[in-house]
Amino acid sequence: MTPQEVKIGTRLEFEMLNKNDEKVGNTFVSQLLEHQDDGSIVISAPITESRVVFVPTGITVRLTFVHQLHGLLGFKAQVRSKEYKGNIAVLIAEPDENIEKIQRREHFRLDVITDALIWPDDTQSGPGDSENADAEASGTQAAGENIKQDPLSASDKAAEADPVKAYTRNLSGSGVCIISDTNFPKGTNVKIELDLDNDIKFKARCVILRSQQIEVRRGKSYELGLHFTELTKRDQDNLIKYIFEQQRLLLKKDK
Repeated sequence: MTPQEVKIGTRLEFEMLNKNDEKVGNTFVSQLLEHQDDGSIVISAPITESRVVFVPTGITVRLTFVHQLHGLLGFKAQVRSKEYKGNIAVLIAEPDENIEKIQRREHFRLDVITDALIWPDDTQSGPGDSENADAEASGTQAAGENIKQDPLSASDKAAEADPVKAYTRNLSGSGVCIISDTNFPKGTNVKIELDLDNDIKFKARCVILRSQQIEVRRGKSYELGLHFTELTKRDQDNLIKYIFEQQRLLLKKDK
């Protein structure tokens, strides 16, 4: 995949880099507006507190986005010029030829506490029973790589069982960290439901990548690291929209 294949309208995480490719300043939100014939791209200039962020001409930026099939991807680009298209401040940038998959440690993780429900998922084969088991256990399979109609359909027997009530610690485009009084061993397949904004319910099938006992005020609980393995396009769109919106609000609050 190349930057020219990224869809117009894709939301981007925007980071400025120094000469050592190290992030400088905050992470901002941008959007891909146009592909030009010479291979350059037009993106919206990042804005904070209703003001356009100063981006020096010639600086290298990292642009990150979530792809439905391949998860979190990113590429670098050099800002060539700045201009206005109508009332919109835009940047003209020359992207690198290739897009790279962003490793898990580079995912933007949103610290957020919200209600979560967990069901054991006996309908999926366990790790080692399928070709994707190793990828799931190592966390390399991208969120949304297996998009189905509904991970928690009404006809699903697991959805009829009593769920384990828990809450989230952080959330990303590929997984979620959940605090639970009930332990789920590493490699366990589960189904989850999260409460997002405006009464939106996010549902997904997951695999437990990490389970660690922790101390909390009321005693002992378990910190579970979950990787999404199956979710609908609607749920994935809602998740991406939620993370970007919360990130935008956090960046605005920090200014």
